[in-house]
Amino acid sequence: MSADPSVQVALVSAGGAVTAALVGVLVELVRRQGRVMGEVRDHVANTHTTNLRDDLDRVVEGMSRVLEGQAHHTEELAHLRREVAHERVERLAVAERLDEHLTRSAPLN
Repeated sequence: MSADPSVQVALVSAGGAVTAALVGVLVELVRRQGRVMGEVRDHVANTHTTNLRDDLDRVVEGMSRVLEGQAHHTEELAHLRREVAHERVERLAVAERLDEHLTRSAPLN
């Protein structure tokens, strides 16, 4: 069964219009994607002579050294705290002995 020629022309015209619209949408999507990719490239591309991966590796290595140093300082602080606590105990013991000696030597009347 064959359609009327005017219907055929209308269908071909409508199909062409839909195809043109789809191509236009696809072209715009590709343009937008190109702009976005350019922005992404601008954010991650190096503008200097060193490689970004090498730069990151140096940063990670530096952070490792900082953390090692922090652990060492934490140990030193713990040691100092123990020493201060020991000195405090000894000072209180001497003060107690001095009080006892003074009490025995000069009793209060």
